[in-house]
Amino acid sequence: MNEQQKLTLKMALLFLVIFVFFGVIIVKEKFEILFLPKVEKIFDAYIDKNYSNMNLKNGKITYKYDTFTLKLSSSKNKHLYFYLTYSKKKVKSTYQKDYVKGTTLLNYISKNIEENIYKKTKEKVKVSLPKNFNTLTPNLKQTLLTSTNYSSLKIYNLEKEFMINTWQKENIVESILTYNKTLQENNIIPKTYTIILTDETDYKSLAISNLSTNQVNENTLPEVINAILNDDTSFLKEKQITYKYLNS
Repeated sequence: MNEQQKLTLKMALLFLVIFVFFGVIIVKEKFEILFLPKVEKIFDAYIDKNYSNMNLKNGKITYKYDTFTLKLSSSKNKHLYFYLTYSKKKVKSTYQKDYVKGTTLLNYISKNIEENIYKKTKEKVKVSLPKNFNTLTPNLKQTLLTSTNYSSLKIYNLEKEFMINTWQKENIVESILTYNKTLQENNIIPKTYTIILTDETDYKSLAISNLSTNQVNENTLPEVINAILNDDTSFLKEKQITYKYLNS
C-alpha cells in the first residue's frame, strides 16, 4: 500500500468517525424531541396521582444522560422545589428530601445569610439551620417562605473563627462582644454561636458550641469564658454550653 492509499484510508476512517459522532448526536436530539410528548404525559399523570392537592409551578423538562428531568417549585417560594426524573421507564422523585424536609430552601437560606454577613462585615462565617423544614412550627414555616431578610430571623447558628494572640479572658470576651455588636448594628441576629478560638502562633484551637446570643447580650459571657478556661463543667452544663479542643 503506497502513501497515497494510506492517506486516503486515514481520511476515510476520520470521516467515518466524524459521521458516526454527529449521527449519534442527531439521533439523541431527535429521540428527545419525539419522546418528549410521552414523557410530559407520564410526568403529568405522576403529578396528578401524588401532588394534585399542591399548588406547584412546573419548570421545563430537560434531557441529559438518558434522563428526563422536571423541576417542581412551591408557588410561595421558588427556592423550595424538588425534581422528577424519568429514566429506564421509571419515575423517581426527590420530594421527601428536597421539599418535605426543605433541603433546597434551607440550603438557600443558609447561603443567603452567609453572603449577607460577608457583605456587611467582610468576614466569612458558616451558618446552619434546623435540619428538617417539616419539623418547624407552621408560623416559622410561613416566615421562612415569605421573608426577605433571613439574617434578622433568630433561628440559625453562626460559626465564626477568632484568631487570638493571648488566652486571657478579657481578650477573648472583647473579641466576641465586638463582633456581636457589629452584627446587631447590621440587624444580623443569630440564635446561637459556635465560636472557634485559634492561637495566632501555634494554632492551638478551641471550639465553643451552643453559646446563645442572649448569653452574650446579658453580659454572662465573661463567666462562660472563665468557666471554659478553668474547666468548670458544672457551670457550663447548667448553661448548656459545650467546648472541645481542636488541632490536637
